[in-house]
Amino acid sequence: MFDPTLGVAIIAMGGLGAFFATFLALADKKLRVEEDPLVEAVMNVLPQTNCGACGYAGCQQLAEQIASGKAAVNA
Repeated sequence: MFDPTLGVAIIAMGGLGAFFATFLALADKKLRVEEDPLVEAVMNVLPQTNCGACGYAGCQQLAEQIASGKAAVNA
């Protein structure tokens, strides 16, 4: 009724899943890039249309430039 190869396959797939889940969790902690909270605050004020009318490719680039002081607040 129960095929032993099925049990081995289930254990192997479970082990692989646990291994890769652990690997991804550790990689997330090690490789995480922290963003400046000021950029997030500026992004919340911008219209998020990415129209390019300010001279930048999108709202994210404008927010980064404003936060670093390289662009005027009224850009």
